[in-house]
Amino acid sequence: MADDGRRSSRAGRTSAPGARSHQGNKQAIDAVRKRLGAQPVRDQRRGRAAERDRGGTHRRAEKAAPKHTPVHLADDIVKELHSAVRPGKGEILVQVFSEAVAAFAEEDFEEAIRLGEQAKHLALRSTNAREFLGLAYYRTGKWREAARELSAFRRISGSNDQNPVIADAYRAMKKPDKALEWVDQVDARTSPAEVYYEAAIVGAGALNDMGHLDAAIERLEQLDLEPRVAQEHHLRAWYVLGDLLEKKGRFTQARRWFDAIAGVDPEITDAPERAARLRRG
Repeated sequence: MADDGRRSSRAGRTSAPGARSHQGNKQAIDAVRKRLGAQPVRDQRRGRAAERDRGGTHRRAEKAAPKHTPVHLADDIVKELHSAVRPGKGEILVQVFSEAVAAFAEEDFEEAIRLGEQAKHLALRSTNAREFLGLAYYRTGKWREAARELSAFRRISGSNDQNPVIADAYRAMKKPDKALEWVDQVDARTSPAEVYYEAAIVGAGALNDMGHLDAAIERLEQLDLEPRVAQEHHLRAWYVLGDLLEKKGRFTQARRWFDAIAGVDPEITDAPERAARLRRG
């Protein structure tokens, strides 16, 4: 299997949709802990129960604090959530979804999935909820569930933006032919450049999985690989092309692309080491 950079690169689909910057969450959590006297919530509840047993009359209901500080969602995300949910459930959905996004941002993907499933069941036709849940499943390696949710996102929204992720999930399920069906739907004329390049990368990996190394190389060589300013998707394409060329025994060409990556960002992958190894022969 071609190395698509998931293990060798920090590049990848790691950001949750709809989330704005959550800098300051740690400080907010620390402030809450300080205000609670660093006691677990269950200990505080036990103390309040003891006070009631001693004749206290305070019976205000309290909800457990969310596991992660909710993030502020973009206005268009909030609007879409309200439009997809049952009447009277909009604020609940926004709260659940903001907590889910916060969990994703903190890489607590199991919690993100738990909350994402709640959001989905509140609004089955929410494109944001289905896309988010699919990406959370993808990050935990639950490929079948990821493909299911992102396929629902595609069906409801009509967008091909997550087709490369769906295809990569099918690659992981050892279905490269299915992966090619999904990436071939991505059109350079209508898709963002990063989506089109990602589709080419996953498609090349699927072709390599099927034993079609030459076709995999050709698919990547059809891209614009010499932009005036290299973006992350260019570096990802360079890395995979270098990997495939090395497998083919075209070492000088492979080294060229690894050197190109190292020249832009020597820390993003192991490209400098791979170039040096090829240089030594």
